[in-house]
Amino acid sequence: MDQKFRRLIDTLALIPANRKASSSQILERLKARGHEVTPRTLQRDLRTLKEAYGIELDKRSKPYGWGWPKGVKRISLPEMDWPEALSLYLLREYLQGLLPASVREHLAPYVGEAERKLRRQFPDVPLRRWPDKVRITPPGQPLLSPKVPRSVRDTVTEALLLERQVKIHYRRPGDTEPQEWRVHPLGLVQYGRIFYLAVRVFDYDDVRTLALHRIERATMLDAAIEPPAGFSLERWLEEGAMGFGAEGSIRLVAEFHDGTGRHLLESPLSEDQKALPLDGEPDGLRISAAVLDTGQLRWWLLGFGGSVEVIEPKALRKDIASRLGAGARRYSKGGACAGNGR
Repeated sequence: MDQKFRRLIDTLALIPANRKASSSQILERLKARGHEVTPRTLQRDLRTLKEAYGIELDKRSKPYGWGWPKGVKRISLPEMDWPEALSLYLLREYLQGLLPASVREHLAPYVGEAERKLRRQFPDVPLRRWPDKVRITPPGQPLLSPKVPRSVRDTVTEALLLERQVKIHYRRPGDTEPQEWRVHPLGLVQYGRIFYLAVRVFDYDDVRTLALHRIERATMLDAAIEPPAGFSLERWLEEGAMGFGAEGSIRLVAEFHDGTGRHLLESPLSEDQKALPLDGEPDGLRISAAVLDTGQLRWWLLGFGGSVEVIEPKALRKDIASRLGAGARRYSKGGACAGNGR
């Protein structure tokens, strides 16, 4: 495909329908798509597209921006069939929080078209009802998602896409006022209902995890991010980053009672997991596996209450026993208070 033609098509796709995009924003997004384009070339392209398709430059307030006039229909995809319509609908449902603002905006009219087609044009196609038949649900107690300001989400995802630094106002748990930090966004991770941002704070070398909903304000900067040498989001996660910090690998040996370990026969803890039945207990299992020693591991073990006994390592056994003992003492005190009517 001719590079100029491809650039013009991509430029047209970046023109928003219900708001405006500045020339500098369009230029950055074109570069993110692999185009080598100068500001002068972009201005020439925009004038060409204005004459051909009626896009307009809004000069009512600065920064000036390009957009589609009200009542003018955007250039659409070729007529989509029902599998394409269904795919776009599901994309919106399950990936919206992980997409950059510019991508969501670009997809919005197509998702709207997909919804209309599924509702009106394909009412008798069995796959039309597929969205009503599938759900993704997190394990454990259902929780409501914390609210993330749209401006924060849009700025952060766009900066992540364009590999730019961000100035944020971040309120840590317990703080009365947010702190202003300059961060290098390196990755976005959805963990249950919460989105986390992997960042370098200022110019420190370590990679930290920030909850997206604790960012109160965000401003994208001109400076490019400077990731740590060799940083890989996948490797960072494998090393236990989202397990609340890993202390290294351990050989976990634990006895699961009352059938609580059955699921580990189907979804093992590790590739080298070994499972043996407990003597005299048909529903009991002794599990041995190499795992990362993380806070998340402790949360998981504590969730079984008295139905799991950690055998090895000794330090982990002592920690779990101490926490369960403290919980038992609290229940004992609570029971006494309840019995006294207090």
